[in-house]
Amino acid sequence: MLTTARIAQGRFLPSMSRARNAVASAISSPNGKAAEVAAQFDIPSSYGSHEELLADPNIEAVYLPFPNSLHADWIVAAAEAGKDILCEKPLVATTHDYRRVIEACERNGVNLMEAFMYRFHPQHQKVREFIDSGRIGELVSLHARFHFAMDRTNSEVRLQPGMDGGALNDVGCYAVDIMNMVMGRAPESVYGKGTSRTDAVETTVAAILDYGDVLGTLDCGFEGPRTHTFQVIGTKGQITLDKAFDPDPGEIARVTVSLRDGRTESFDIGEDQFRTEIERFSAWVRNSGPEVIHRELTEQNLAVRLALQESLATGLPRTVNDVHAGQHQLLQEQ
Repeated sequence: MLTTARIAQGRFLPSMSRARNAVASAISSPNGKAAEVAAQFDIPSSYGSHEELLADPNIEAVYLPFPNSLHADWIVAAAEAGKDILCEKPLVATTHDYRRVIEACERNGVNLMEAFMYRFHPQHQKVREFIDSGRIGELVSLHARFHFAMDRTNSEVRLQPGMDGGALNDVGCYAVDIMNMVMGRAPESVYGKGTSRTDAVETTVAAILDYGDVLGTLDCGFEGPRTHTFQVIGTKGQITLDKAFDPDPGEIARVTVSLRDGRTESFDIGEDQFRTEIERFSAWVRNSGPEVIHRELTEQNLAVRLALQESLATGLPRTVNDVHAGQHQLLQEQ
């Protein structure tokens, strides 16, 4: 694990301690905290620099929870060291960086996966089952929402210009990803609006994603109370998730199906989605590859965010370009 980031200590390492096919072997940080965190989580080795950890021949894979703007450089460095890579979302923010990381991983024969942990919560498989069975009829629209109140410290990189932060990249990427995952493709065009009362980056974003026969909407931001919901509306009914993206440890997520005839059914589902993500990644890199795992979803997410960034800047709708032609089967795999 490179860095002692909050997500690493608060979510990833506790879940890794429960994983069946992976262990935390080393952690690195130039800020002097690596040894302290290693002792807290019983990690055998700690390093004062990331380069030292990458040089350790006993490390097979690395987890990268860096600020977004640093992802590409450290993916390339890890690939050059021959390590399989699980990198926090969003993987990169530009097509240039995407080409860099893909070339480095392919040249060095390593696996790469974007760490969207929510994908591995079984509530999303339940959604897929309801859609495929025709229970809610033909899809009409999708609606994703992710908000939380950010602690505005001077060191908060997601509020700093030039760091690939902002609401769209931090939480809006989940909304984009879940709609692409349900549809199996990216939208044809997007139209978004971003704003902020006090910061140099957008802290609230709303957008329309046009899939042709289906419309998607998202809103996200750093200003309001914590909420992360997803709704799929069909001609015969609707599916609602009350904790769609990031249930707290031990928290139960509810999937509710409401039909036009008034019938309603709810399913309460608990899962440690970080643990499942770690176990799936470990299984994939041991039994397949080298590959970019769920490459189509990563490319679709990037393409949509790029189009939305253009829309935010111009105030105009934008066509989504450079999307991989193949359709993914992630939900069917689980």
